[in-house]
This record gives sequence, C-alpha cells and structure tokens, in this order.
Amino acid sequence: MEPKPKRIKIDVACEACRRRKVKCDGARPACGNCWKRTDLRNGCTYTSETEKSFSGSSKPADAGPGNPERAMPKIVHTPEANFAQPLMPPISRPAPSATPKSTTSSGPDLTRRGRVERHPITPSDASPSVVDSMTTVREDGMVTGEYFGSSSAGSFTNQIKAAIDARLGSSTENRSVRSSLFRSTLPLNGSGAGGQADYVLPARKQADHLTDLYWYYVDPLYPFLDRQRFEHSYRALFAGTSLDADERIFVSILNIIFALSTQLIESLPPDQRDSSSQEYFTRAQNLLQLSLWDTGSIELIQCLLIMSQYLQSTNNPHQTWMIVGSAVRIAQGLGLHLPETASELSNEPERDLVKRIWHGCILMDRMIAITHGRPAMISDQLALSVVLPSIPDTDVTSVDGVQLGAVQLHKLRYQAFFHKSLELYEVINHAVLAFYSSTSPLKSPTYPNGSGSKTQRSLDRPELDLGKALQLDQRLTKWEKSLPSFLTMAEPETTLDEVFRRQAVILRIRLLHARMLLLRPMLTRFCLSQCPETSQVHDDLSSRVVQQCAMVCVEAAQSLISFIVQFQQHDGTLGLLPAWWYRVFYIYTAATVLIAARLRPAVFSSLDISRSWNQAMALLHDHENLGPSPRRCAAALQILSTKMFQDQQPQPAALPSSDTNAAVPNITNEQQETFDMPFPYLAQDAAFDMDAITFDINDFSWLNSMPGSL
Repeated sequence: MEPKPKRIKIDVACEACRRRKVKCDGARPACGNCWKRTDLRNGCTYTSETEKSFSGSSKPADAGPGNPERAMPKIVHTPEANFAQPLMPPISRPAPSATPKSTTSSGPDLTRRGRVERHPITPSDASPSVVDSMTTVREDGMVTGEYFGSSSAGSFTNQIKAAIDARLGSSTENRSVRSSLFRSTLPLNGSGAGGQADYVLPARKQADHLTDLYWYYVDPLYPFLDRQRFEHSYRALFAGTSLDADERIFVSILNIIFALSTQLIESLPPDQRDSSSQEYFTRAQNLLQLSLWDTGSIELIQCLLIMSQYLQSTNNPHQTWMIVGSAVRIAQGLGLHLPETASELSNEPERDLVKRIWHGCILMDRMIAITHGRPAMISDQLALSVVLPSIPDTDVTSVDGVQLGAVQLHKLRYQAFFHKSLELYEVINHAVLAFYSSTSPLKSPTYPNGSGSKTQRSLDRPELDLGKALQLDQRLTKWEKSLPSFLTMAEPETTLDEVFRRQAVILRIRLLHARMLLLRPMLTRFCLSQCPETSQVHDDLSSRVVQQCAMVCVEAAQSLISFIVQFQQHDGTLGLLPAWWYRVFYIYTAATVLIAARLRPAVFSSLDISRSWNQAMALLHDHENLGPSPRRCAAALQILSTKMFQDQQPQPAALPSSDTNAAVPNITNEQQETFDMPFPYLAQDAAFDMDAITFDINDFSWLNSMPGSL
C-alpha cells in the first residue's frame, strides 16, 4: 500500500480562504480557489504579515494562472520584408505585385509573442460562479461583477440583509465590484491536453500602418476603443513587457483591427486582401475562444463589436448577427445599460468608455437589424437610459456651464458623429417598426398553396399610416437641422479637417438612405396602384400624399447615387466615403428604388432615372475587384430589371403631377436597351439563369432586401 501523500503546508492563506475556512495553496497573484471564481480572481489579497513573509522569502513565488510574466518570452524579430504599406492613410501607393508566400501570415514579417495553452471550455471548468442561476443568491461574503435586477430573488435578499445590518449598526463591506468590468473571465491558459495558440504578429512597421488605418478611417465613426489605453498595451506587447489588459483578448482585438484595416486597402489585389484579412481573423477567433459559460468584460465586448465591423465585409451574415447579439447580452449582463454602472466608476475616461461601449452595442444592434431585416434586441427605453455628453458647436467653448479646454472640445466634437448617428438610427428603427415589422401594414396576408389572386392580395392590403410616415420624416428634417456646423456639407471645406469632412459626407449618405427606407413603403404602394386589377385612378388626398412620398423617395435615391459618384476615389483609397461594403449596400438599395420608379414613367422622368441607373451600375462595376458582393448585386439588379419588364402590362393613366414634364417621352427602345444591357460576365455565368426566376409584379419584397442568396 502506497503511503498517503503529505499535506502541503503553507505559511499563510489569502483573506478569502481564511474567511471561508478552506485550504489555500498560497499561489500568487491569485490562489487556486480564488482563480476558479471569476469574482475573486482580481480580489485575492493577503494581510500585511503575509506580504512581509512572502517578500522576504528567498524562494521564487509560484506564478499563478494569471501571471503574465510567466508566459511572456522576449519577442524575436524576423528580417523585414518588402511588403510595406504607406504610413499615412490618405496617400495612395501602388499595390504589391504578388501575394506574400508566407503561409503563417498575411505578410512575411512575423513576430511570435509566445504560446498559450488552449483547452475546451465546459460549464464545469469555465469560471464557476458564486451565484445561483435561479435565485441569483450569492454565497455569503462574496461579490460579483454580474448585474441582477430588482426583480431577482437575490436582489431582494440583499435589500433585506442591508436593512438588518443597518438596524444592528453593523457596517456592510463596500467593496468595489466594477473593476471586474475591465477584466475578462476567459481562461488565460489551461491544463488540458489541447493544442496551443501562437501570438503571431506582423512586423512592427506593418502593424503600425494597419493600426494607423484603423484610427484614421474606423475610429472616427465607431469609437469603441480607448486609444490611450490601447496604445499603452500595444507598445508593451511589442516591447515584451506585461500588459495592463487581458493579453489574449487584446491580441485578438489587434488581429481583428489588422483584418479590418486590410479590407480597407482597396489597392490590394482581391485574393491577397481576402486571404490576408481572413488569416488575421482566424487568429483572432482562435485567441478569443468565446464561451457561453463566461461572464465577459468590457474588453470582450470591444472585441466583439470590432469583429462585427469586419464580418460585415464578408459573406457571413449569421456570424455577424450572432456576434452583435452576444455583445449586447454580455453588456446587459454587466449592467452597462444602467446609468449607475458608469457613474460608480471613479475614473472619468472609464466612465466615458463604458457609455460609449453600451451605445456601440445599440448602434450595431440597430444597423444589423436593418440590414438583415430582423428585429432589434435593445428596446427604445434601454437605448435612451444612458445619456451621452452634450455636443458643443464650433463657436461654443463650454458645456453645461463648464468651460472646456481645446483638447476636451476637440474630443467632444470628434465624438459628435457617433452621437448623431445614434439619433439617426433611432429614427430609422422607428420606421422599421412602423412599416417593416411582421405586424406593420406593409406586410400583406399570406395565402397557403398560392391561393388568392393578385387582385385579392392587392385589395387586402391595409392602408399605410401616412401620418406616422410624415411624423418620422419631420423627425429626419429636425435631426438634419440639429447637426452642428462642422458636420454639415454647408461648412466650407477649408475650415474643416479631413476627419470632420468625412464624417459630414457619411452622415449625409446615411440621411438619404434613412429617407429612402422610410418612404419605400409609399413608393411600393404607388407602384402597385398601376396594376390592371387596381388601375382605378384615385384623386383623393391620401393618394396625392402617397405619390409625393414616392417622388421624394426616388429623389433621395438619385441624390445618394450622385453623391457617391461625386466623392468616389480611383486611387485605391476611401477618400471621404465609407468602406466599400457600405457603399455597395447603399448603391444597391438606391438602384432598387430606381427599378420601382420605372413602373411609373409618366411621373418619374425616364431620362433622369436612366442616367442615375447607369451611374449605379457603373459604380458597382468599379467595385467588382473588391469582393463578390458588388457582382451579385449587379446581377440581381439586372435580373430584376429584365424580368419586371418582360411581365409589365400597359400603363394606366397616371395621377396629375405638377412636377411631370409632358415633353419627356416614355422609355424608348434605345433607353430600354441601356437599362437592360447585362454586364459582360452575366451572359457567361451559368449561375445566373434569369428564366429560372419567377417574378410577380405585385411582390415587392426585392425592394426591401439585399441579394444575399444570389
């Protein structure tokens, strides 16, 4: 019989183990018991006698699982390669002639930070909580960074306990639990037999260029990071010193930034750009190891929000949808939707960051819901619960009676775009709820097995809420008038820096898109009224309002297309426009409106519509080298246009319009050929069979969707 192993003796135990009267292994910075509990991982403390004994010992401390120095070898630099990009984002340089041959990176300049053990995460070994799942009651004396509302049983228990302590005169320990917001509960390493993850980084020069692109093009629109905190960790990472952040998540964020910035380099060949960005994204995925069993942190939410930005440039709508949903749930689990969560933080930059992160979740939730045609997760009430700082105008030097310095003024104005974007997307969200949800009047009754004639389906459509449409349009006008001068196109170009000018251009594009989205239901109804079964002319007030709304919708589509043409760059840079995948989305949306407008040539000038259509198709043609999405959109538009006018019936009499030019003829055969002339590749691509697509003139679902299935 083998002898029983001797009990391990230690000089001291941590305060948590002493209080709970359990064995402590004395590991630093967190003992084994505390390391297993996410709420105690950062709060494992020892008494002063303990610290003295610990520091006086000649034996080196046993590094705990979270000790960053233990798994931090010095960085080994490889020779610099010839794949280099300019350091100044606005400057265009020729793209490399060939894709780097390295199989482990998008570029041959690699830096290996070290290895971190990975193992599968299961509910039993991933951050066990001290909170009961049903009652949300904590173990006595334990604290957690998770948020549980007043309806939970655990919250009620805490209220009773606080009342008893107050009556007995005992002081309740008021330990800050909000520090855990900035610490992840993802395991840094493990003892499993799984594989290992490399911290592979590009050469410093290449990494600097990609991060510069991010700060120049992405951060002014989506300020999800604290730049000072990020750059401190960035320098420490390349210097080989310890990070004041979760290293695994930080490196994951860094790789996502590399992937997103690579997609913004439009001068790169498509294959090289896609393979490089995918390589960075794969590394970020491997490092993140997102698990349903962990609470999460601010850093994790930041990573997910930036990841959703990158995924919008790919053909992975489901991943985009799930990533944004995960970010929202983690943020709510940490209580970011509550004003007191930010107010409890003593550090002002942290308070500002927490607010921006929550509103970043709101913005991405709204954007993804609109582009995917799905309901948003965050309610209007929660979206307005956390207030952002006021926006000072150009000639304002104080906010809420407080005089601001030049740096503070620039910071607030820098974030003004983010504030106004949130306001705009709230109006868009209300429009979606009013006209695009499953209970909105835009949805027509469904008939099983195809029953119900076209006439019946048209007549059964309920009336649109024109009052709601006019009210929301008035909100858009009010929003536009509320823009600070440095975010308007009326401001002289010489008085604005490049960042503010780009923000003003993108806000203008978003406003035009919002107006199209709001008025498309009226355009749909107006175009449906030309069908033979519903060809009776109505000259009542509501019909005239619908026609005017349809005309404004088409004007917005034409303005959006011409606006993008005006600022389109041909040197491989973004210029003042949004990223290429957003441009494709806006162009496609506007082009579908033009197709619908062609059904009423007596109202909409055929020559003007044809001109805008040709501009839209030319823009998509210019974007073909950036990804498959422009090609699919162009093919879908061509199919829609061709099939629609194959089935089109003779035009009925149109409503009188003061804007209609009687001298403008209907579409001639020559103009029709201009509209329906397919791109050269369409005739050669067997995947696009226009004859195999059925088209119902009464079915306008194509007007409200992106061609993701093509």
